[in-house]
Amino acid sequence: MGTEVLDASEAEAQVVTNIRGVLRKLARTKVLASATKPATLARLTDKAFRAEFPIAKPDSRQAAAIARGIPARRKLVEDEGGSLSAEDAAREIGISKQAILKRYQKGQLIAWRQERQSAVRFPVWQFRDHAVLDGIEQALKILNADNRLDDYGRMFFSFRTRGFS
Repeated sequence: MGTEVLDASEAEAQVVTNIRGVLRKLARTKVLASATKPATLARLTDKAFRAEFPIAKPDSRQAAAIARGIPARRKLVEDEGGSLSAEDAAREIGISKQAILKRYQKGQLIAWRQERQSAVRFPVWQFRDHAVLDGIEQALKILNADNRLDDYGRMFFSFRTRGFS
């Protein structure tokens, strides 16, 4: 074919012929012996196509949303009125660090993970008189029922509703 220019239908026919030739060749080998179902072949062809022709410009909407969320999370953390480390929160209510982390993991306390330090921080306002504020666990049980909210979602809900009490 060299430098010969093909019209669109000839070019498509040539591509299909080449792909079919490769598929036939692979089907005769053990490479595709277990993958001869049409759906499997279509999936593999699609995978090869995407590897050869990646999307030129990835969708940046998710990256932009994440970037917008960073200052919003930072402001939410600041607006919580301070926070305690797991050690300090455990000391505040008279339990071990392991016990308070377990309560956090079970969704019984409001906290967030600091990504850089891989540490858990607990908003100060949920503790009063060396105990967890009444109603926190019951509210979190409802908020956690469908697993839709992450740590910041629970904090945002708590922050917004505290202003109305």
